Amino acid sequence: MEWFLVVYFLIKGSWIEADKLGKEGWSPITQPNYKICIQKINESNKRFIKIAEYRETELDIMFKCECRINLDQPNQINCKPRNWVQKIYDKLFLIE
Repeated sequence: MEWFLVVYFLIKGSWIEADKLGKEGWSPITQPNYKICIQKINESNKRFIKIAEYRETELDIMFKCECRINLDQPNQINCKPRNWVQKIYDKLFLIE
């Protein structure tokens, strides 16, 4: 299990994973640890917020860090899902 940066698109009121939509180049990307994954999410969110503001449209993309099984290395364990205390901490101090 490893940390992945996963992209979601807002389509007809529902968040759908980009990889499941068959969007080329939007597959989940492995990250070395949770902290780096959160940093990349914050950078990406800032970038896409600026693009949405410039185009005067609603933001229809979301990034998440998810602990998933890496199909290339299924026996490697590099993460575990966050508990509710950690998720609250993340929202208060890590996710911008």
